[in-house]
Amino acid sequence: MELKPEKIRYLIIHHSATARDTTTFEAVKKYHISKGWGDIGYHFFITPNGKVMAGRSENSIGAHCQADSMNFKSLGICLPGNFMTEVPTVEQLSSLLDLIKRLMSKYNIPKENVLGHREVSGASTACPGDSLQKWVSNFRGQKDGIDPSMIAEQVMNHLEQAIDKLKQIL
Repeated sequence: MELKPEKIRYLIIHHSATARDTTTFEAVKKYHISKGWGDIGYHFFITPNGKVMAGRSENSIGAHCQADSMNFKSLGICLPGNFMTEVPTVEQLSSLLDLIKRLMSKYNIPKENVLGHREVSGASTACPGDSLQKWVSNFRGQKDGIDPSMIAEQVMNHLEQAIDKLKQIL
């Protein structure tokens, strides 16, 4: 089913709720097809190395957020990872920022309409996880987009996670 681009008024940010470094576009697509959704439910998928992959056509209705009929008036962007327990990579966030800015300009979407999945009225989910939700909220709160210190904070989170993993190994 086609969605007219002038109806796109929101960007909904998601996480896969699976391990960031082992979740692939193909695996998510296969899972969504097995659920009967016909294709991957998201319009975009940003890999850990920052590669933006096209999912559904921007003109197609999504299968990423039923709450508040968002599938009919939004584009879904997914970052693989469980951002309740890990953080997005700097590359993911950099690509997400570029993609959000491009889509906001293309569809005249105000910053207030860039939402984490959990922020959608009627959604009952922790998606996109605490660390990615914090990034989304900070993005909306910045006058000119995301504060560069947010990327530095993400790098520090990665270093802390790496140190914790090393401690477990040693």
